[in-house]
Amino acid sequence: MGEYNVKNYTEQGGEVTHIGGKLVFDEGAEVEGLPSTFSPAENQAASTATQVSGLKSDFNTLLVKLKNAGIMEPEEWNISVRLAPSLTDAVAAANNAKSSVALADNTITVTADVEELEESESSAPGQGTHKWIGLGIGTGLSSVTLAKYDGSPLTNEDATEAVSVGLDQPGEFVLYIRAEEAAETPKVITLKADGYPEVSLSIVVVAPE
Repeated sequence: MGEYNVKNYTEQGGEVTHIGGKLVFDEGAEVEGLPSTFSPAENQAASTATQVSGLKSDFNTLLVKLKNAGIMEPEEWNISVRLAPSLTDAVAAANNAKSSVALADNTITVTADVEELEESESSAPGQGTHKWIGLGIGTGLSSVTLAKYDGSPLTNEDATEAVSVGLDQPGEFVLYIRAEEAAETPKVITLKADGYPEVSLSIVVVAPE
């Protein structure tokens, strides 16, 4: 069978049609069964605000619902990363001192010689003994409690923990990674917030050049 030399064509059997050029709908044309690309936005009750501040709050709530439904372009993330500067675990702090970190194209790259890092037991039950490195993940939000990490809301406790290890910027939280594992298999995390798309970040540990 010869190759097609037109941009719009239907495959043999009629089950698949390719549109590579322009599709024009003339007056009176109808389309049935075309699926919607977004769900309706969550209902927003009529505002009963009597002051500008209340009206502003209601309006911003409506904007978030439109963004979450995909009707309006979502906000852009302003994610940052740094090494937590004041870890309370002396061994993890020493590991941080032997490491550097950078963020590019949603990939967090930790540069460290894993062989030189030391192990310590996590204070969190069930986390075990590993070569821990403490990262500060900045969400760019006014509060970390506005974000979800891997589907779970971050809390005031997360904000307090961040401050305790020297992460003093709004919207930051501390993330401990097992360096020896991330050196073998990238760790993938997700962030989500109202009005923002879900974003995946890959964390890798690489040896210094």
